[in-house]
Amino acid sequence: MNAPLYGLSLYAIALATLISAFIRFIQSTQLRRRVEWQMTGPRELAELSGITDPRDLQDAFGPPGMDRIWRHITLPQIDEKRMFAGYLMSDVRVQTASAGLAILAIIVQSWVTQVFLIAAALAQVGAWLSATRLPK
Repeated sequence: MNAPLYGLSLYAIALATLISAFIRFIQSTQLRRRVEWQMTGPRELAELSGITDPRDLQDAFGPPGMDRIWRHITLPQIDEKRMFAGYLMSDVRVQTASAGLAILAIIVQSWVTQVFLIAAALAQVGAWLSATRLPK
């Protein structure tokens, strides 16, 4: 039995998922590095934690400094308060799994791998949609 996705549609979805996961992986690495360097602004904190409302950020992590930077925040503190959107936008495991599933769906063309590819693509779409709610 043939898999439901084949040809151009399979490659297009896999390529889009792979590119999106790669971009998100690089962005997540940059955000984590800024936290390690104690330069955590509202956008970085919102993207890593998934908390998009600035008031909720202050409730969860305390007030920032005068320059709107949270210098006292560490990665374990952010991981402790992370919400679902934070996992979609900035969890390295989600991005790695999405990229791996995209490659697997191209190599092993069966309906099972394609279901996982669709799930990975939906995770990437969810990450980009969640990113639209980040503070400016």
